[in-house]
Amino acid sequence: MADELSKLNFLDDLADAKAADEASRWSIEHRADLEVWVTMSPRGHAEAYVARLFWIEYPGNEPPSVKFVDPKTGRIDVPSSWPRARGFRAPSFDICATWTREGFGLHPEWRNDTRLKWINHGNVLLKSLRTLQGELDETYEGGFQG
Repeated sequence: MADELSKLNFLDDLADAKAADEASRWSIEHRADLEVWVTMSPRGHAEAYVARLFWIEYPGNEPPSVKFVDPKTGRIDVPSSWPRARGFRAPSFDICATWTREGFGLHPEWRNDTRLKWINHGNVLLKSLRTLQGELDETYEGGFQG
């Protein structure tokens, strides 16, 4: 269960994220204390993907867990729900990147590299959404077939 300060910080940042200019491209659903599901499409593509972003502590010292969700079942272990993009590993159900908790779990050495350190200042929810959208816009290669 999230602490009260984390919940309040998250709700403030969620309101700001929903009001951001680029939020018109997203559908954001607040699912739990520190969890959102966001539906996004890569620029120029009709396909839509639902990502779950979840924090243990907000803004916290770690980035969020980022997983793609099967919108029909809510499962995070359905490879066909995953897009193919840089660092997105559908068979492993993770994103190997410096902006995900899974990336830091795979590469604990990143924690000691000041160039890769997670910056938890500002609206980290909005930063995470923008980063995810940027990866989809810039590196999308289609849906995962597997």
